[in-house]
Amino acid sequence: MDTRLTTPVLRTRPEKAAVSRDGCQLDVLVQLETPPLPATAEERRPVAIALVIDRSGSMAGGKLKAACAAAQQLVRQLTAADRVAVISFDHRARTEVPLTTPDASVIERIGRIRSGGQTALFDGWCEGLAALQGLPEAAGFQKRVLLLTDGQANVGPRRCSEVAPWVGQARELAISTSCIGLGENYEERLLTAMAEAGDGNLVHLTSPGQLEAVFAAELEGMNLCLGRELELRFITDGGSALRRIHNPLEPDGAGWIRLGTLQAGETPTLALRLQVEPCLDSAVQLSDLLRVEARWHDRDGERQHLEAVLRLPLVDDSSWPELPVDEEVRRQVLLQQAARQRQQAMASIDRGDVQATTASVQLALSSLEQVKGSGEVQQEQQLLGELLELISGEKLAIARKVMGTQAYMRARGRKVRDQEGRSDG
Repeated sequence: MDTRLTTPVLRTRPEKAAVSRDGCQLDVLVQLETPPLPATAEERRPVAIALVIDRSGSMAGGKLKAACAAAQQLVRQLTAADRVAVISFDHRARTEVPLTTPDASVIERIGRIRSGGQTALFDGWCEGLAALQGLPEAAGFQKRVLLLTDGQANVGPRRCSEVAPWVGQARELAISTSCIGLGENYEERLLTAMAEAGDGNLVHLTSPGQLEAVFAAELEGMNLCLGRELELRFITDGGSALRRIHNPLEPDGAGWIRLGTLQAGETPTLALRLQVEPCLDSAVQLSDLLRVEARWHDRDGERQHLEAVLRLPLVDDSSWPELPVDEEVRRQVLLQQAARQRQQAMASIDRGDVQATTASVQLALSSLEQVKGSGEVQQEQQLLGELLELISGEKLAIARKVMGTQAYMRARGRKVRDQEGRSDG
């Protein structure tokens, strides 16, 4: 019998199979398991990508050449059903290729892009958005602005509070935004705010060598898209209280936590810690601890909604410590705690406290010794070790950018990349 998923399933996964009658703390994973996407390209939605490439003076030479080569390679991977636009920007935005079917002429025109002056980043993004807004909603395209920059925005709007609301409005129109920062001089706070508001990815690259791989990953993610604007919410019953969300994410005023794009074959995961209240009534054998809701827009734009309940048996306090611990729960909790430690390290960099920065990263690294080795844990240990090398080498600007992108992507269950742009899968 074929047991593969055909629709997403919302699950809860506690670290232990029961809770103590005298009360306890319990870590829980909330996971939305998704089915694989059919392999036939005909069943996938076409994509529409606006490539927005910084051509300011700082991009001159190898960086711009690599950016154009990566853009050309991306165009080669598109099909006749897809659409692409190419925008470049320095002190002004220029449409190099209006939204069109990908072909050899697009590749040729990308090759003509030359470097210029200052950096009108917001104007470039707006041109990309305008190109995609021309598509009819009924056409069913997955739409994304893919922004690449290496410098500070110094022409036009540049504050997060000015730019992010526009990106959020585009998201509500089913146009996402992913941001790639190149080198150590771009404003990572602005790119983070744009990626977050746009439900896109956030990537740091020390050098342009991995640009082709990063562009290809964006296309793959769009091909795997099952839905957008995924959000989760938790409601505790009388038997427990939400003590902590381990992921470095915060709920909105209504309690919803936004995870962004929902991809086939992925399992978006939030790690929580519950404070379970004592229950001394021996007649009560089961405790309802948590109700979870998930909602998102599917590929047809329809709102989907799922619910799940965590209900566990009660055991005596003397036997509860002996219950086995789910190692996967422990592993995911520590990975998300490491992401939070990155955020603390970034705050320490902003204060100029290098000692506290080092301590935060070292704490994250040592905590992973509690879990059995896995490919994911080993890769995390390697990433944290590389961060310590950057900090000890006084490369704090790069360290902050790397930590920010890694924390952002880890929190949302997406591929985490090292400073060179290599991913964990």
